[in-house]
Amino acid sequence: CGLVGAKPTYGLVSRYGLIAFASSLDQAGPIARTVADAALLLQAMAGHDPRDSTSIPTAVPAYADALDGGVDGLRVGVVRDFLEAEGLAAGVRARVEEAIERLGKLGADLVEVSLPHAGYSVSAYYLIAPSECSSNLSRYDGVRYGLRVDAATTEQMMGLTRAAGFGAEVKRRIMIGTYALSAGYYDAYYVAAQRVRTLIIRDFDAAYEHCDVLVGPTAPETAFPLGAKLEDPLSMYLQDAFTIPSNLAGAPAVSLPVGLDGDGLPVGLQVMAPLLGEPVMFRVAAALEADLALDTTPRGHGSLQEALA
Repeated sequence: CGLVGAKPTYGLVSRYGLIAFASSLDQAGPIARTVADAALLLQAMAGHDPRDSTSIPTAVPAYADALDGGVDGLRVGVVRDFLEAEGLAAGVRARVEEAIERLGKLGADLVEVSLPHAGYSVSAYYLIAPSECSSNLSRYDGVRYGLRVDAATTEQMMGLTRAAGFGAEVKRRIMIGTYALSAGYYDAYYVAAQRVRTLIIRDFDAAYEHCDVLVGPTAPETAFPLGAKLEDPLSMYLQDAFTIPSNLAGAPAVSLPVGLDGDGLPVGLQVMAPLLGEPVMFRVAAALEADLALDTTPRGHGSLQEALA
């Protein structure tokens, strides 16, 4: 809440050693107090790893060197589909639009763009991710991996182990994924979701023909109380509606706070970029952060950049 979070290009950071959830989506990234800290952390995390078959064999640029470039002359695409989405809180929209206006005053060329299939991203994601989750987590049966609950028979041991080792939300996703992959439903659900994913990727490709980066709100609402949406999983899933499209496309994005709503909670704006577009992504985020000059750092704590100076 009020932090900077960066999701790198898929394959830029090794997944070796992580517990796989959804293998075509999983990607580790930094969470930090400032854009500069996030850039420094990603520079340390990124790089090719032969132990991860999805790792990209590419050189890692000095992301921190891009932070002072400003936005003058950059083409910044404003995703109207996000700003006009049903369920977007008024306070979130106001802060995000104010931040976008600041980018224009800093010299960015603001261009309205559309991601016409982004509205299907939550549905596609919550078929693809649980399906891959169902497959990946099937190994945790108490035989070779993870927790083991002893029982009289192997069948009982596996059942008790999986019941004890997974929380309610994980179990829900495993069941959804198992259903989507079952005979008679695979083509209707999983394959259809992958087709939607392809359409979303094409939407991004088309947008980046006219823009260097895209911007929009990070989430429809500000942070809700812990546990408030446990009984309404759909409402909880919809909080990811604006961040899922980049995840499905495997493209990078960074979220940074751009103000507070009426309840005093931080509002996030995300900067999205093409594949391996982290330098320009951080460049835009750093320029906006510097212009806003919001103080989100607790007393007694500095930034990683200051500590390394």
